[in-house]
Amino acid sequence: MTQAALPVGAPERRRAGTAVFATLALTMAFGAVTWWSKETPALDLTQPWQDDPYDVLVSLDFAVLPFLVVMIGWRALLCRRYSVLPARRLIDVLKACSVAVGVCLTTEVGEWVAVALGLHRRQWGPLTGAQVAVLIGFTAAAVGVGLLLATASRRVRRITVAATAPDWLADLVTLGLLVARRWTRGGAIRSAVSAFDTRLSGPIRRHPAAAAGLLAAALALPFTAAKIVLEGYPPLLVLLSFALPAAVLFAFVMLAGWSLRLVAPSWSRVPGWLPVLVAACVTGPAAFAFHDSFPAFQTQLGLNLLLFGGGFAGAALTVVVRLLAGAARPSVQR
Repeated sequence: MTQAALPVGAPERRRAGTAVFATLALTMAFGAVTWWSKETPALDLTQPWQDDPYDVLVSLDFAVLPFLVVMIGWRALLCRRYSVLPARRLIDVLKACSVAVGVCLTTEVGEWVAVALGLHRRQWGPLTGAQVAVLIGFTAAAVGVGLLLATASRRVRRITVAATAPDWLADLVTLGLLVARRWTRGGAIRSAVSAFDTRLSGPIRRHPAAAAGLLAAALALPFTAAKIVLEGYPPLLVLLSFALPAAVLFAFVMLAGWSLRLVAPSWSRVPGWLPVLVAACVTGPAAFAFHDSFPAFQTQLGLNLLLFGGGFAGAALTVVVRLLAGAARPSVQR
């Protein structure tokens, strides 16, 4: 018999909780070690995966993994041990954990490809061996946590049916009100949460793409500012350092948001321009990731042309595919 909520003490809750905590531990540890090895020259210069396209995955982890940890962590706080747990909430948290483990595994696969190709073999040494040993440990841990998540998700779905609510946005309001009740100066927090719920949640649901764009820009700005302040980037490289992470983060937020139901949009159907924009934000960075293979583009202008040209090509191809699919649909009906 399926149910819309899990009662207190259900064994499925305990297994799911173990999987969630294991995911958070893995993601934070992998993110911390990745950042440390990247920012330590003695380690970075002995890594087989120090160059693009493998380094693109490492760099994106700096923004994507903290975002996922925060998203999973704050919603997991609402999975209270002595309260009935909505199935929708638990299923969404488990799906977000699967995305986090998938991001870790994707980076690890890229690093293993670099190792298999023997890249930068002349720089290999004891530190390379140590990093490969750490990579073995993280890969095994990611596979193990992934299997744990799959088992927990399967058992939860077997006995529950997920309602449409609450989504992530609604639970953010719930968490804010919970904090306000426990905080000594909860009035200000309650007012802020109320303002968010009444003034922002509606526009976000009506315009999720615009909200994703603003979020992607906000996440990309610190990286751009660091390039300006610490490395003195000129204007063309500033444009590149902002557009590249912003594009990838926008595509990630839209695709992951659709999969995870970050918000329940008020759309009756997906706008036709949105897949085109997402495709551009995927193909542009994908083309840029292989910039080392195109010596002619190793200038500031060339790198921008590679990024924006790849995005334009992906958008154009998506438009053509959609037009062909639209033209073929009436003939199939006839």
